[in-house]
Amino acid sequence: MEAFSDYRPIEREVVNIHEVLERVRKAAQSGFARHVRLVEEYDPSLPSVHGDRDQLVQVFLNLVKNAAEAVPNIDGEIILSTAYRHGLRLTRPGGEGRQHLPLMVSVTDNGSGIPDDLRPHLFEPFVTTKRNGTGLGLALVAKVIGDHGGVIEFDSQPRRTVFRVFLPVVAQDGAS
Repeated sequence: MEAFSDYRPIEREVVNIHEVLERVRKAAQSGFARHVRLVEEYDPSLPSVHGDRDQLVQVFLNLVKNAAEAVPNIDGEIILSTAYRHGLRLTRPGGEGRQHLPLMVSVTDNGSGIPDDLRPHLFEPFVTTKRNGTGLGLALVAKVIGDHGGVIEFDSQPRRTVFRVFLPVVAQDGAS
């Protein structure tokens, strides 16, 4: 709960998103996602992001953990992908105007999908379908991505749920 009331600016550094995802993949495959086939589809030419490495690891660990819990025990699959979206501009909640958020990280699973009644409230605190869940995971993910100047969205149908995180990249002069 403390994370939701912490309004201090994040401590930023130049972060290679693929290093973050590699750390997440290793942690997942050695633990909660042992039963899942993890596929990586990366754009190796991506620029870095300006953010907090540990917070980004936590975001993607949460998304991969949710995906691992959603996939079937047999033939469960999670696809981690990255891409650069030229010209993509999105409006951040509470932001002014449309912002260039070209770096996209997707976490796709072949689980049963998100129930229709949860979709409008998915990133709100205390929303969960898990028996022992707190409903804070996706709310925290949304907050951290917002703190990084990014946006998270999802698309869900049976056998294919995709969470897409859009982030700004480090500018050529080193600022974001």
